[in-house]
Amino acid sequence: MNRFMAAAVAASLFMPVLAHAQVREPVSATAFRGDLDLNRADHRALLDARLNRAVARACGPVSRDLIANANVAQCRKEMRADAAVKIAALVAKPVALASNQ
Repeated sequence: MNRFMAAAVAASLFMPVLAHAQVREPVSATAFRGDLDLNRADHRALLDARLNRAVARACGPVSRDLIANANVAQCRKEMRADAAVKIAALVAKPVALASNQ
């Protein structure tokens, strides 16, 4: 079950994002989290570091070209926002609903 969950999470962190404003090439990145307990702050920090490296690889380096840098910054912003939503869903505690019965 744990391997299945790790594979599902890794697949869910597959983050399509538009890379360039002119061409708008889709890019994606995967960050493995199967070995982390996201209820622990130190493990969330490790996942953040993994995500930052994956985002940097996927979106490309910063250069001297201001337009390219704006595209890289937008790509990184979109990928981090997408990852934040997916991680929040992973960390969320199940909610027990009251019943009328």
